[in-house]
Amino acid sequence: MPKLETRAINTDLTASDDETRTVSGTAVVFNRDSEDLGGFIEQVDPHAFDDVDLRDVFMLFNHDYDSVLCRTIANTLELTLDDAGLHFKASLPDTSIGHDTYENVRNGNIQGCSFGFTVNEDKWDTSSTVYRRDILKIGELYEITLTPIPAYKDTDVSVAQRFIKQKTSDLDKLKSELELMTI
Repeated sequence: MPKLETRAINTDLTASDDETRTVSGTAVVFNRDSEDLGGFIEQVDPHAFDDVDLRDVFMLFNHDYDSVLCRTIANTLELTLDDAGLHFKASLPDTSIGHDTYENVRNGNIQGCSFGFTVNEDKWDTSSTVYRRDILKIGELYEITLTPIPAYKDTDVSVAQRFIKQKTSDLDKLKSELELMTI
């Protein structure tokens, strides 16, 4: 079973000016290098989502399934793909987490997004000191997340930060395997 991975980006999150509690932004960007993610950088291919089923995706707060904000099958989350990335429009619920999240987006306290996914196909280049990973095919997209603390910067105005959550031991194992491949 592929390992669940997450990434975060800073994005142009916007909040509606009416009482609908609608937020929108970009959850995944294509053809943009990440910052150094602990010995490697990566990029998501524009065709990585070509065969991904987007019919049942959650929007969460901070990857917490106890903080569900909306969901595509409930028609409260709309996802669209274009050449730049995966975009969303979300109607936040009339709950305390929905109100708090909406106000934090509106006030600029929450500016980042993240996504939880599996990888079916990737390509590694280990020819330099900082390895490069190209994500060619996403297996499943489980969730997108609104988050106040994205960790990696990008120069694009609509995307400014991304992060990877991976256990140190898993990363060390990967580095060891890559070192063995280069010997």
